[in-house]
Amino acid sequence: MQIFRLVTATVLFFSILFFSACASAPSGGNDAAGLFAQGEKALEDENYLTALEKFRAVKHRYPYSSRAVEAELRIADTLFAQEAFVESEAAYEIFREMHPAHPKIDYVQYRIALSFFYQIPDNSARDLTAAYRAVDEFDVLISKYPKSGFVEEAKKRMRDARTKLAEHEEYVANFYFARQHYLSSSYRYASLLKNYLGLGYDEKALYRLGVCYYHTRMFSNSREALQRLLREFPESGFKGEAVALIKRLDNKETP
Repeated sequence: MQIFRLVTATVLFFSILFFSACASAPSGGNDAAGLFAQGEKALEDENYLTALEKFRAVKHRYPYSSRAVEAELRIADTLFAQEAFVESEAAYEIFREMHPAHPKIDYVQYRIALSFFYQIPDNSARDLTAAYRAVDEFDVLISKYPKSGFVEEAKKRMRDARTKLAEHEEYVANFYFARQHYLSSSYRYASLLKNYLGLGYDEKALYRLGVCYYHTRMFSNSREALQRLLREFPESGFKGEAVALIKRLDNKETP
């Protein structure tokens, strides 16, 4: 009987010891909380491959854990930190589709836009699809989550993206203008004024639009563009040329 009690007590002791050890150090284990904590530490240390490994382990091994959804978001964050912006955008977008009511959904929307923003090339002559997408996604954030703490920064970033698009539009317009393709360049300068007003390109665009219309014999449109230039930019560097061209229009002169 005493031996039985001794064995029972020993088993009980080690059982208590085992479960106490498990409870006291969850962050270092392989349960959901432990793996997530390891992922957070790796992300903090910029050890991105390990961070991705840990967060993905949480997601796949413990899909019903409260940490699983957060691990999905941290996977996207890790890709973003890696500057893998194509992949981070896709990860954030999947998260948005799967968890539209998540409390951090405005943050997710901001990061989608920012992932596109950081894909915008420096050279305005290159494809600017990412800039268009960035503008669209920033606009979603601003309109859908107007009280978000990310709105003000989104407005600044969206202006930067729109400026890049305006720069591209002017580049193409100037390309046609330099080759005297006045009809094609007029479309671009008109687009610049319609879509990117107030970004620093208006003055030159108005003058050159007036020139393009003059050479394509759209005289009333030419006069309108030049008069608008003089009205909105009375100290314009193009003032002399604009006044001279208006006189030509008055006299119906040809170049």
